[in-house]
Amino acid sequence: MRNNIHIGILAAMPEEIGKTLENLKNTIKVEFGDLTIYSGEWNGVEVSEKIKINLSIAWSGWGKVSAARATTRLLSSNLLNSPIDLLIFTGVAGAVNSKLNQWDIVIPSGVIQHDMDARPLFERYVIPALNQKKLMPKRKLINWARKAIQQATENFDLKLFGKVSTGIIATGDSFISDKLLLKNLSINIPDLDAVEMEGAAFAQVAIQENIDWIIIRTISDSADEEAANSFSEFVRIYENSSFKLIEILIRSLKRDLLNINKSLE
Repeated sequence: MRNNIHIGILAAMPEEIGKTLENLKNTIKVEFGDLTIYSGEWNGVEVSEKIKINLSIAWSGWGKVSAARATTRLLSSNLLNSPIDLLIFTGVAGAVNSKLNQWDIVIPSGVIQHDMDARPLFERYVIPALNQKKLMPKRKLINWARKAIQQATENFDLKLFGKVSTGIIATGDSFISDKLLLKNLSINIPDLDAVEMEGAAFAQVAIQENIDWIIIRTISDSADEEAANSFSEFVRIYENSSFKLIEILIRSLKRDLLNINKSLE
């Protein structure tokens, strides 16, 4: 077994990282223009005397290009002289599914770039480089994250957060607050649960670089005319809770490290 696990954590905004940086030790900071990557050893939980968890953390900024750039930089920087084993993108999203409420968590079983349209050469939403429409993380990673978060919710370790589910999330370079646009997306992408601006671009880079990945999204608004106000207010409150969600995932490695390690090798 490897004697360490290196996890890359990305978000669009610093509020979606919260106090995570305060729980690193021996931190290294590297700047690439306006992008800063922080790497260090996780200081929040003892996993094993023989195994340590290293984290590399950054916030990309909004949008697909920013997310792809940050993902690429994170993977290529090779900080701590250890390649990244797993990428996690965390943050907020707007609900499309009417059954989702603020603070509910969606772990996407698949992400789609809703503004990708290379017709007539490719079917709508198909990413030419991958010849895929829906990008899907490994089922083992989805099950791991869902179990960890669900148990934390049941134990009241995530007090503000709501129910945990899996589903389809769509990514595009637009902040959606238009009911008509939302309706069209729902028609064109059946079973769509939420929308955001980074996830599918992050996933594309991870897949092309052959790195395991997963996305964790917390519902901030309903992607309607009130989305801007709901989003701004939610993010202000979410900043104080975002670290807790990341901490739960890191803590779960204490229990599931062996299985996760095997799935990554």
